[in-house]
Amino acid sequence: MFMTASRIKIEGKPVLKLNIHEFDKDDIPFLDGLGIDQIEGDSPSWRCVHLHSQEDFLHTRSAILERYRVLEEKGPKVFLQIK
Repeated sequence: MFMTASRIKIEGKPVLKLNIHEFDKDDIPFLDGLGIDQIEGDSPSWRCVHLHSQEDFLHTRSAILERYRVLEEKGPKVFLQIK
């Protein structure tokens, strides 16, 4: 599994779009609990969430890092493995 992030604008306001790619079906309840439930593109293993504040980002990131270990950071991709 890996995550990426990008900055976008929604209704003229800056938003951080956090993407989770190549997750397993065992990860789905956890992702749903964090609100990472928007399916992106045609892939059923790509979800995203729009984070509107730094507090939301830090909360989501902390929750992800409690459950997953960072294997590698390659450019904009952060590869994760369940602990």
